[in-house]
Amino acid sequence: MKERIMQIMNMEGMTSARFAEEIGIQRAAVSHIFSGRNNPSLDVYMKILERFPYINPDWLLFGSGNMKREYTSGNQQKQLDLFSSPAHIPDEKKAIPENRQEIRDKKPVQTIKSTETENITLQEVPVKKVLKIMIFYTDNTYEMFNPEKTSQH
Repeated sequence: MKERIMQIMNMEGMTSARFAEEIGIQRAAVSHIFSGRNNPSLDVYMKILERFPYINPDWLLFGSGNMKREYTSGNQQKQLDLFSSPAHIPDEKKAIPENRQEIRDKKPVQTIKSTETENITLQEVPVKKVLKIMIFYTDNTYEMFNPEKTSQH
């Protein structure tokens, strides 16, 4: 993956220090990746894709496919993969999540029907939050990821 990161830097005309600044990581972390001391973490991978949304996630991680994402035209829609975000897709391709449970904060509890009007009582539903994500590998090792704590404005 470090060769592909270098390709992105070359294409963007960036030094490793500028690249680290652009994606929001320490310069030493980039240096450790290029020296082979560390492999890029999932966090680094995600930061690269957030900063350079045109980069194909499969190409960055596995070296497969084209370097840049390809968007379809007309009524065809590109299927999003695990690391894609609708925010990186052109406006005409964004899916509207009308019935996704995580965006609903109220649900109907009781409906009282009358001949003239229909009354609906709504009840607050607590928002579910991710505590941790665990990935288990075939060599009986695992990694644990905890979401970053963000301040609510």
